[in-house]
Amino acid sequence: MSSQAESNRSTGFYAPELDGLRCFAVLAVMISHFSWTWKHYFDWGGPGVRLFFVLSGFLITLLLLRARARCTEGVQTPGRALRQFFIRRIFRLWPLYFASLAVAYGFHLDGTQTAIAWHAFFATNHYVFSHQDWPVLLSHYWTLAVEQQFYVLWPFALLWLPGRILKGVALLMLVSGPFARWFPLAMGINTPNYTGVLLPACLDFFALGSAVAWAWGSGQLPRYGSRVQLRVGIVATVVWLLFGALLRIFDRLPPYWTVYDPFIQGIGFAHLLVYLLRFPDSWLAAILRWAPFVFFGQISYGIYILHNFMHRFGPSLLRRITGAAYLTNEVMNIIYYVSLTVAAAVVSYYFLEVPARRLGHRLAAAGGASQRNDVTPG
Repeated sequence: MSSQAESNRSTGFYAPELDGLRCFAVLAVMISHFSWTWKHYFDWGGPGVRLFFVLSGFLITLLLLRARARCTEGVQTPGRALRQFFIRRIFRLWPLYFASLAVAYGFHLDGTQTAIAWHAFFATNHYVFSHQDWPVLLSHYWTLAVEQQFYVLWPFALLWLPGRILKGVALLMLVSGPFARWFPLAMGINTPNYTGVLLPACLDFFALGSAVAWAWGSGQLPRYGSRVQLRVGIVATVVWLLFGALLRIFDRLPPYWTVYDPFIQGIGFAHLLVYLLRFPDSWLAAILRWAPFVFFGQISYGIYILHNFMHRFGPSLLRRITGAAYLTNEVMNIIYYVSLTVAAAVVSYYFLEVPARRLGHRLAAAGGASQRNDVTPG
């Protein structure tokens, strides 16, 4: 869940409205973990995570396509491009991840002690799948594991495979997502709550984002539909989400809802992404470019990692201030938790993430003169 702003010079592209999207994605995840009442009526976290995956697929593919072009031009080798990519990812994502893991372990956060090795090796999603259990306050780490696993595999494909084979790989990724969510259910291996946590079950979201990046880089984005058609797709996605909420409220979700519902959401989010890229003059893009939304999107990685920690530290802090561990009004309690999370994320962003990212960029850029124009951490 890294910041869009970092893509400015590492991909030659930056759209602040995509940071705005990240803002709403991370807010949805926080609502799902901070409010049992609201979560009963709508699955906030699922769509938020899927939007993150689509955006990640888009941005990482865009970055790697630029590196692929440099390799094709003979400016650099695939090996050097791969090394620079991994250095940037490591210094962008690992410092806060392992710092947060150390804090969680040191303060004995629920879900840390019995699963520490799984978290440390970015295998939280495999822990969830194999144990059929969420590691409580570190349950959200499963998405970080999925992204790390994707970042390890996808660069090799984009930097070394021929274009015609890559298209087949992308199509396989698109199909494997629904299949990987269906197969464990059909075989009785697990329940719907745990069927979408492994990387293969999330590949369709990354593939959709990657397809948009490929179309954007090749100038074929207009083929994805007109302004009206894209608006219809976005509205249809909203209607679909509301329909799912009604089924959830009345306990009428079909048995295989977790197979095709995420796929439909992913297609809708891809439509939204295309719309924002093609029509930056739209009112929706203007709203998402509002400075507070953009800033929240830029610090969304810290917000995402740290938000569940507030269940541990929020009550004790509030007790010292008011004498009570929780506010009686749920909305005010949510605002308190969100505010506390944002404050922690701001500190993390400026004192840990930005310095580490700059160091990672310098180390990556030191690999050769070909990267002198690529000076924003990726």
